[in-house]
Amino acid sequence: MAGCAALLCLLSSTRSSASSPEPWSDSDPADPPTRYSFGDYGIRAGAEYRANALVIKPLSLNTERDRNASWMEHRLRLDATADYLDKVRITTSVDALESVLWGDNGDYGVAPEPSSGANVNTKNVNSGRVCVKYQEGNPLDATSYAYGLCPGDPFFVRRLYGDVLLPVGLLRIGRQAFTEGTAVGVADGDGRKNRFGFAYRGNNVDRVLFATKPLEAFKPKEQRDKSLDRGTFLVLAYDRLVSDRPQLLNDDVHQWITAVRYLEPNLGVLKDVEGRVFHVHRWDRKNDTAVHAFGSRVTYRLADFYAGFDVIGILGKTREVANAFRVITNDPAVDQQIRQFGARAVARYDRPAWTAYLEFDYASGDADPQVRTPLTQITWAEDTNVGLLLFKHVLAYQTARAAAAASELLKSLNAPTIPAESIATGGAFTNAMALFPQFDVRPAKNLLLRGGALFAWAPAPVIDPVRSQQRRDGNQIDDDLVNFVGGKPSQYYGTELDARVQWRYMEHFIFDIEGAILFPGSALEDADGYAARSGMVQGRTTFFF
Repeated sequence: MAGCAALLCLLSSTRSSASSPEPWSDSDPADPPTRYSFGDYGIRAGAEYRANALVIKPLSLNTERDRNASWMEHRLRLDATADYLDKVRITTSVDALESVLWGDNGDYGVAPEPSSGANVNTKNVNSGRVCVKYQEGNPLDATSYAYGLCPGDPFFVRRLYGDVLLPVGLLRIGRQAFTEGTAVGVADGDGRKNRFGFAYRGNNVDRVLFATKPLEAFKPKEQRDKSLDRGTFLVLAYDRLVSDRPQLLNDDVHQWITAVRYLEPNLGVLKDVEGRVFHVHRWDRKNDTAVHAFGSRVTYRLADFYAGFDVIGILGKTREVANAFRVITNDPAVDQQIRQFGARAVARYDRPAWTAYLEFDYASGDADPQVRTPLTQITWAEDTNVGLLLFKHVLAYQTARAAAAASELLKSLNAPTIPAESIATGGAFTNAMALFPQFDVRPAKNLLLRGGALFAWAPAPVIDPVRSQQRRDGNQIDDDLVNFVGGKPSQYYGTELDARVQWRYMEHFIFDIEGAILFPGSALEDADGYAARSGMVQGRTTFFF
């Protein structure tokens, strides 16, 4: 339900283009790709190869088995746009070996299978990736799951769409970015925008979209502003989110978006002013789903000061979650109300040699998993990073193991859908409030030093919704609640210290080394009140054109 924001990337036609200003993002790449013309035809292209090595000790804060994590992964991203007179365009973005591990990985008889029977004989590589898998023990117990290997995608098409610039606006049809930039609910995953860590595929959608500048129609022809970097834009879009049985219509999930965007490079003393408002309606008939999302964004510069906020609220109802969980609780399937809210606010002060940065983040939570109460927990976009370790890895691992066990339980009970998979955060920020001051130093032209301290707590006690419902022994559930490692529900996640060193070379190569230390809070502790301090180091090389 969190992925409901949608705005057009009006300034570009390929993934590699620069985004509009965002105070919470690094503007990397800084400029859109160059168009190379051949008569009436043109081509834009971009390429990026990334390799990342990661070590976390410990990843599991509460166990001795499957405690640490270490792997090397890589990805090649290729983007291209072909156009005629820059008015009719086809754009694509594909990822090759995305998140695929280095080496010849796996076991015979279980996917992925290695290329060689014995490790000592290895002469080739395959396409394995890290995932949570059943290891041994009770498949309904989260401790029976740990990181293992799954088949990777050697080739994945992120986007493929066509544009046509009409006299009255832009028409875009096909698989495209859910939104431009890095928003609370969704992120495009383009470029290298995260201040810590990196993005994967981003959020993409199959859509028909139309964008125009409606106010220009009321002006005399000679006064109309046809620029794409200033003015008021209206965006309308239809999304087909789910298409299940081709014979049926009522099991499809649809979405309609209405958005208004205002851009003004110079507004008095303010610079780079952007304002967005949107409304999204998502519906299906099979589960009586009717969801309305409302959101807004404002960013601006005032001399060296740069600030902005991004908010989203989601209201509505659905029967899908209750209809699945009734097989566990025996409660009747009812329409659950949806009440979710997320927000990010950033203020920064930029000087040539340094930057002072302050960020506040919020994602509503839910301390009552019963189907007769509203759904109030929102999950941010997975590629809208908040820190390096706590949300991206530690909480992601705890929730992924709990989701795997819960999904196995629902499957064994023949539940109509498996909403428990959404318990896994995938590294996203959820059920949390965070204060994240950071400081950048640029001692040389191509060298960046960055540090930050993340303080995070939950607005609602952190609980495992499925395990807590399994433990319910009466009408009241308060005394049955447990967190994702079986501990007492609590609200303080902990304190994380983050650091990043980046060196750039010839504007086509970047070397990053990042580290984090997590001092866990009570929300991550087990039934004995134990959670170990965790540390992480990762190094990354990026080649880009």
